[in-house]
Amino acid sequence: MSKVQTHTIAGQTASGKLGFLFPTSQQPVYASRFTSALENLAESGVAATPFLSVPVASEGQVALGRNLPTPVAIQTPAPQSADMTLLFVARLPNAPASGNGNIGVMGATFYNSTSLNGWNGLMFGLGAGNALLYVCNDVNGSLSTQYEGAAITDAQAQVWGLYIARISSSGGSGITATIQALTAETEKAQNWSGTLYSKSGETPTVMLGAHYISLFGTTQSVQIKRAFIWNTALTDAEADAMAALIRADLASETITV
Repeated sequence: MSKVQTHTIAGQTASGKLGFLFPTSQQPVYASRFTSALENLAESGVAATPFLSVPVASEGQVALGRNLPTPVAIQTPAPQSADMTLLFVARLPNAPASGNGNIGVMGATFYNSTSLNGWNGLMFGLGAGNALLYVCNDVNGSLSTQYEGAAITDAQAQVWGLYIARISSSGGSGITATIQALTAETEKAQNWSGTLYSKSGETPTVMLGAHYISLFGTTQSVQIKRAFIWNTALTDAEADAMAALIRADLASETITV
């Protein structure tokens, strides 16, 4: 990874900061190699914060989930937006099982509010047979839940894998999503009607390891080794460049994704 002391992000120069310059037109809002659990290698100026309890990073990875002896999650500084990219190196510590309650959540839109009657936005996670992207979409004022996934085997879910979900719902009606399990070499492209839902007056942020509805992520934790979140849908070229960078980075740890 190339280190820089000064570079321009979204038209603003971040002078005097030691950060990382990633090969994308916009720098990620949140990025972590989990040298420490809450680090932010991108220069968003806002670090992640613990949720449920203080996370512990060990050997460049973090274990997250509600079912751990000490439940733990991480609230990133990435707000939900119409266009997003979630990129992770992750694995399940236990064999996946059927059912939504067995999804190990890597990224989720989580509301810090008292509105506890429904979930909103998006969620990305590993389950039996799929790397799944859940979307709550608004179609003319009516909400529905859509989800598709890139196929993975149970064995692939339990070893380090590189995953990327790109979503766009700006510029008119309709949601376009591409979910890729890059290590397994599978993907799923999907178009959904409507737009990504967000409650009026609330700004959800992306959570790692927990979700708004207790049904998700309750019986399966997840281990994450790399995490990157953008408030833009990366191009194919940018996604390929990030995949190459992450693979080269992990090669130094003799990990192949």
